[in-house]
Amino acid sequence: MTYFYQWTKQIVFFYILMMAILHLLPKKSYQKYLRFFGGLVLAVLLLRPFLTVLGREDAFFDRISYESFWQEMDTAALDLKELEQWQQETYLAEYERAIAGDIAGLAPEEFTVEEVKVTLTEEAAIESVVLYLTVPWENRSLSGQLPGADNSGDYPGLGKLKERLMEFYRLSGEQIRIYVS
Repeated sequence: MTYFYQWTKQIVFFYILMMAILHLLPKKSYQKYLRFFGGLVLAVLLLRPFLTVLGREDAFFDRISYESFWQEMDTAALDLKELEQWQQETYLAEYERAIAGDIAGLAPEEFTVEEVKVTLTEEAAIESVVLYLTVPWENRSLSGQLPGADNSGDYPGLGKLKERLMEFYRLSGEQIRIYVS
């Protein structure tokens, strides 16, 4: 008989607690979620004595624990995939930055390196290299330069740089663009 009173007290206590929480919620839109969760807990509380009588209470809660475990494992697997993707993106960005620094160091001294952009594929192969260089006013060529065009051919030192980049990084001429202003 004491078990029946305890069971009744648990249900009444839970019901009062749920009603208090529902009235204290800041937004009414949360009520449907709380009612759903409360209904699930109330169903478990109501079924508990019947499961005990049938001797399956432990099996029922073991099954809930089992399902909960696998759900957490699925969540952990998704988190791991996201972490691997973020790690790959970070690795590629650092690799691009390191290659850009190496290329900037190869530029002839008569040029000032403004920016080096390196684009990598997902397999970490170099897709393209773009160099933006400036020349001091006294070293400028008077040949016609088209803005936005690869004008490295106007400067002999840049042809050698382009060849070195093609050989060292195994790139084609179309993958390397050098802009001089």
